[in-house]
Amino acid sequence: MSGTTPTTLGKYQIIREIARSNDIVYEAYDPLMNRRIALKELAMPSGASDAQRDDRIRRFSREAKAAGSLNHPNIVTIFEFGEDSGRHFIAMEFLEGHNLRNELDTHGFLAADRAIEITLEVLDALDYAHKNGVIHRDIKPENIQLLPDGRVKLTDFGIARITFEPNLTIDGQVFGTPSYMSPEQVVGREIDARSDVFGVGVILYEMLSGQKPFQGDSVVSITYGIVNSEPSQPPQANHAVWQVLTKALDKSPALRFATAHDMHRALESAKSASRSQVIDYDLQLYGGSGTSYSPPQPAAPPIGNPYVGTPYGNPYMPAPQHPYNPYQPGTPPITQSPHGLPPGQIPVYYPPPPRAPLISPETKQFLGKMMLTLIVLGTLFALVIAIIQGLGTLIDRMQTQAADLPMRERMAGQDPNVPLHERIAEREKIIPELKSEVNRRTEERNVAKLYEAQGREYVRVGNLVAAEQAFRSAIANDPQNPTYYRLLGSLFSQTAVQEMDIEQRMNLWKQSIRNWEFALTFETNEAIRKDSAALLASACYRLANDYLNLGQEAEARSLLYSGREVADPSSEVSVAIQGLLDRLTRPDDSNP
Repeated sequence: MSGTTPTTLGKYQIIREIARSNDIVYEAYDPLMNRRIALKELAMPSGASDAQRDDRIRRFSREAKAAGSLNHPNIVTIFEFGEDSGRHFIAMEFLEGHNLRNELDTHGFLAADRAIEITLEVLDALDYAHKNGVIHRDIKPENIQLLPDGRVKLTDFGIARITFEPNLTIDGQVFGTPSYMSPEQVVGREIDARSDVFGVGVILYEMLSGQKPFQGDSVVSITYGIVNSEPSQPPQANHAVWQVLTKALDKSPALRFATAHDMHRALESAKSASRSQVIDYDLQLYGGSGTSYSPPQPAAPPIGNPYVGTPYGNPYMPAPQHPYNPYQPGTPPITQSPHGLPPGQIPVYYPPPPRAPLISPETKQFLGKMMLTLIVLGTLFALVIAIIQGLGTLIDRMQTQAADLPMRERMAGQDPNVPLHERIAEREKIIPELKSEVNRRTEERNVAKLYEAQGREYVRVGNLVAAEQAFRSAIANDPQNPTYYRLLGSLFSQTAVQEMDIEQRMNLWKQSIRNWEFALTFETNEAIRKDSAALLASACYRLANDYLNLGQEAEARSLLYSGREVADPSSEVSVAIQGLLDRLTRPDDSNP
């Protein structure tokens, strides 16, 4: 594509370019409907292969189909998906206002009531989308538009998935914005509506606290926090709201809200509880039971569109008096209507004639040759610099390896008869002194193995608390080793079986489920994966029974479905899960 803004695309007249990233967004005018629209054009990267072009076009079409199938007041309206001379575009409603990211950058954080109201409208949009088979997969503040009249619109279905159509994303491929991804999205597992719920939880947390729940200075540290860390309670989130946030941000999809509607209902209840507390306080503060206090309400936004009658919605650009075309001289004037337009005539806008070029062709040719020469010289210079830097990096690496050699030889010669905690302490003291990142990672994995051995020894003597800490230390040093997650999962399961207090036991089962899920995520051995899946399904089954004992049937049913999904259909635990699901579905069958 050329760098200049086109004047038309399809039937639409382009006014200006609004934004440019993976695609290009224009403000445009629809002359047939006499309305201002947003026009999104597919930008094809230069040098793309035919396969890449076809994939980009399919995804662009999928975005139009996903959002275009949805008709909801909180979702951006798609008018048309079209093509003009090989240029693909999506025409959609033009949204005034600004997005939630601009709001947070300006104010830091939002008042609790405002944050909850925005979240409720986003959940309304997602509930409608999910019920129509569309998973958004990229929930973030940039895709939430705040309109001047207070409404909220969900936008950008560019990586949405339509559940009843083939998936364009291959297994293990990750799409989304790292800070707002769910744990299963980070590791490339299959995702569903519960991943969107996790993203909404992250946004609500950020609106209440002014910072993201999982922070870091790189994608690796952010995703590690998403998978392993638990956020702290924001000061603005009372107990009821914090309970909603905790469930929405649970690492395990089975323990999250099953639907956006469930989270909406829980957040409404938390909001009502908070409001009743505020009202009681106000009654006491402003006159007891005989006096009520009402805070001042903001003025209502103006009703109606002040831009009606102008082609682009601009009050400073009056509507044309007749459809004048500067390229067809002698256009006769037309009798005007009261609105400045002929009766029944649709306003047509024509751009002004192009101005004379500022640079002569000869000068342009000279500048082009000079630019080409500079590019060639710059490329050669950059190549020389790259070679010098490569040699410098190689020399630095050799010097680093030589500097690390004495310390690595000392650690390799550790006496195995020395107590484990002393060997661990010695290695942890030396690791920060290693110069090579590769050497540090190798020694961290060695320390993780020592922690594993220490944890197994604690289990053998019955010190389960110390064993848990040792296995967690192993994970901290080697976070993608499935063995340590399996050991933690088994440890929590063993403790849960012996626990008599139902709340403590349920918490232990939840931690067991979480660690079995991570073990499955990183495990590549099929035999071990099968065993881990059976133990995960067993933990889901036992936790479901505890939920049933508390009368919480919906949570129990969600866990049973998750357990059935991972278990071998012929295994005993799968048969037990199906039996319990049948009993929940047909409770009267137990009566002869």
